[in-house]
Amino acid sequence: MATIIAVHGTFAAPTAAGPDGGPPPDLQWWEKGSVFENDMRALIDARDGELNFLPFPWAGDNSEMKRREAGERLTKTMRELEAKSEPYCIVGHSHGGSILSDALLNNAARKRPLANLKRWITVGTPFLKLRRELWLLTRLSLMRKVIFVASMMLLLMFIVYVLATQLGGDQTIFGRTFPRVWVATGVLASLPALTFYLALRWLDSRSLLNYHSRITRRAKNSFGSRWLPLSHPEDEAIQGLALLPDARLNFFDKSFAVSSITLLSVITLPLIYFIILLSPPAMVGIAEWLKTEIYDANASPEAEAALSALREQLMVAHKGDGEAVTTESGAAVQTPLDRQAAWRQYREKREQLEAQYPNLDAIERGMRFKKRFFESRGRPCDGGTLCGGGRDVATNSGLLLHVVTDELSWALGAADLQDRRKRWFWSLFVPAIIVPAILGVVALLLMVVIQAFATFISAVASMFLNSITNAEVKRAAYGNDTEGEIAIGALDRPMWLEKSLPRLPSTIADLITDYSNAAASQSIAKFRRAIGQIRFAVPSHTADTAISTYFTWKELVHASYFDVPEFRKLIAQSISRAEGFAPSERFKADPDFERTAKWLGEIENAPGTTDEPADREPGPKDAKAVAAVVGSTVKASP
Repeated sequence: MATIIAVHGTFAAPTAAGPDGGPPPDLQWWEKGSVFENDMRALIDARDGELNFLPFPWAGDNSEMKRREAGERLTKTMRELEAKSEPYCIVGHSHGGSILSDALLNNAARKRPLANLKRWITVGTPFLKLRRELWLLTRLSLMRKVIFVASMMLLLMFIVYVLATQLGGDQTIFGRTFPRVWVATGVLASLPALTFYLALRWLDSRSLLNYHSRITRRAKNSFGSRWLPLSHPEDEAIQGLALLPDARLNFFDKSFAVSSITLLSVITLPLIYFIILLSPPAMVGIAEWLKTEIYDANASPEAEAALSALREQLMVAHKGDGEAVTTESGAAVQTPLDRQAAWRQYREKREQLEAQYPNLDAIERGMRFKKRFFESRGRPCDGGTLCGGGRDVATNSGLLLHVVTDELSWALGAADLQDRRKRWFWSLFVPAIIVPAILGVVALLLMVVIQAFATFISAVASMFLNSITNAEVKRAAYGNDTEGEIAIGALDRPMWLEKSLPRLPSTIADLITDYSNAAASQSIAKFRRAIGQIRFAVPSHTADTAISTYFTWKELVHASYFDVPEFRKLIAQSISRAEGFAPSERFKADPDFERTAKWLGEIENAPGTTDEPADREPGPKDAKAVAAVVGSTVKASP
């Protein structure tokens, strides 16, 4: 008996049964009953007994850890076949080839030559190019990191104590028996850390076989000559993952956040207003500045006393007959004969005061300001500052309103108007017309400043976010979920082999390309016909189901190999040459027998190359390959 093991690639899963419970309509290449199995049985004979076809299913996740777990399972399968002394060949597609490579490394580490493995074939496999983290701590899993740090705590406490006592010159708990007790204590304190370090280093060495030259050299010498790579020159997985490290993926444009941040300019003025209104230090500062810089500069106790007396006399004219009137100090005020006489008397005395004090209006404004904001019920507020200490919203809002009306109109020329009617009109005109105009100009200036700030922030944020997103997308594309390794690219050969064989000859490569192009044309036509119905489909399509419904992945060269009959015959040609296998009479009579033999000879007889896929100058098709592997990382929802 001879066996062919089929290892599928990423995202593959067993085909679901038909709706009536019958067999699935289209089986995948690696499944029992598939076209590939039927062709292998028809084209290859086992020299001793029956040809056995053995699918090797695994999780199919794009996960390096899952692939390594599958490699361990494949190692057990290979060991079972070795125990039976049965010849076998293994065909691995895509990352199925990576699983096969891991299994061979495992066998090399166990010094198993696998004499019955006659051929291992990788189809379109992008072998990850990994680099080990420099420090042991960075290579450990989270649980091992925690244990390792905990083992160092005793040593850390000892070191801190020694440094503190030596630098402080204090007496130590060890007395004067330095250095013997100190050295002994230090050694004992370091034993847990040293023990765990050695244990973790040993475990680390067993888990990272790619970095042991002895194991990789043994794997190369034992299995390198039995390897056959079959890859299309334009395989999207190989080219995309190989060129991905140098790809600049711009998910965030430099101006992506400008419009959103600039919207802040709409609410900037109200925001500034409320910030000032609710800030006690700001409100007290404004009030103190107005009091000291504006009003105290024009203050005159004599003029203020005269104005107070004059105002008290005027108040009498507004009181009812016979009603007692007193000053703020409680003294009685003589009631005038009538109101008209009171107003004449008020105007005459005020003209006298204006002649005596030219800045009487400013003095009166200062009195009014202090009474509004620095006095409560005729008495100064606590501390002689703004009433409420800047925490009274009513007082604060009144002060800000005073600033943009009374103060602003006065600053813009109300003081220069001698006619009281004109001054009164000006005090209304400024708040109604000029204040909104000024605020509009300020808002526009703030918008310009915010826009410039937003442009800068957006550019910096785009660089930062693109860097993070690039790293995550590349990590997801490689499926690198290891703790201690970094994916830095992809090769068309395992890392433990020094040279690659050439890609598929152009004749067979063109056949695969034509098949892929035809599949793409059919899918696009089908999608175009159905695109108007997707929105109203029941149940509604998610992005994932829409793609899976109208696209088959056969649009990619990477997924088209096993659908091309000539390629299946090429695999049959390579297996039939291995010990324990032979071409069937039907295959020998097939016109493609000679062609596949020629293609195989072009691959096997060519000198190997140390060049990597990323060494060549990328072209437009390589850009599409990068887009394909990046697109495979996207998880979409409705």
